[in-house]
Amino acid sequence: MNRREFGAATLAIGVSRAAGAQALQVPDRIQRLRPMMEGIQPITDEERSARIEKARRLMREKRIAAIFLEGASSMYYFTGTRWGGSERTFGLVLPEHGELGWVVPGFEEARARELIRFGTDIRTWEEDESPYKKIAGILKDRGISTGRVGIEEQVRFFVFDGIRKEAPSLDFVSADPVTAGCRTIKSPAEIALLQRANDVTIAAYKAALATLHEGMTQFELNNNITAAYGALGFPGSAMVSFGKYTAFPHGSIQPQ
Repeated sequence: MNRREFGAATLAIGVSRAAGAQALQVPDRIQRLRPMMEGIQPITDEERSARIEKARRLMREKRIAAIFLEGASSMYYFTGTRWGGSERTFGLVLPEHGELGWVVPGFEEARARELIRFGTDIRTWEEDESPYKKIAGILKDRGISTGRVGIEEQVRFFVFDGIRKEAPSLDFVSADPVTAGCRTIKSPAEIALLQRANDVTIAAYKAALATLHEGMTQFELNNNITAAYGALGFPGSAMVSFGKYTAFPHGSIQPQ
C-alpha cells in the first residue's frame, strides 16, 4: 500500500465510523433495483491497437518521435494496462516506429508481465539503478537520440526531469497533440460505455434521492447512493454535504 492508498483508507475508516451510528437498512426503493450490466462491451485489444496507430500517425504529423507515459489514464487508454502511482517509476515509451518499451521496478516485474498486453520489451530497474537511464536507453534503441519527444500531461515533474538529464540532446515537448488528438474523438464503443455510465448514475441518484426525508443526514444519503450503485452492479459513491456540514472543508470528519 502506498501513501495515497493509506491516506484514502484512513479517510474511509473515519467516514465509516462517523456514519456508523446513523447507518440505516437499505431502503426498499434501492433493494428493488436490478443490475444494469447486461450488454456491456469492453474496449477490445483491436481498438487499442488502432489507437496506437492513430497516435503514431499524429506523431508523424507533429514531428514527435515518441511519447512517454506513466501509469495514468492515457496509458490505460492505449494499452489497457492500469498501474497505480508510487515513488517508483513505471512508464511506457510509445515510439513513432518500433515496439513499445516498458520500464518497470524490478520487484514488480512478475505483476507487470501479467498486466502488459502490448509489447514485449520490458526493462526492469533495481533500487541502485536509474529508471531514467532505462527510458533513455529505449529511446536510443529506437533510433531516437535527437528530435522531439512528447511528455504526457500526467507525468510527474521529477520523472520528466530525470529523463531529460539522461537524454539532454532531445527536445521535450507536450504530448497533448497526440494524446488529446486521439482521446477527444470517441469511438462508437466508447460512446456506448459513456452512455451506460450516465444511465447507471441517473438510476442510482434517482433511487437514492427518492429516499430523502426530513432529518436525514448527509451520511445516510451517501450510504443510500453507494447502495444504489451496488444494486445496479457498479462501484460508486458521492460526496454529499448539506446542512451545517457545508461550512466545513471537504473531507472533514466531524463528531456526531
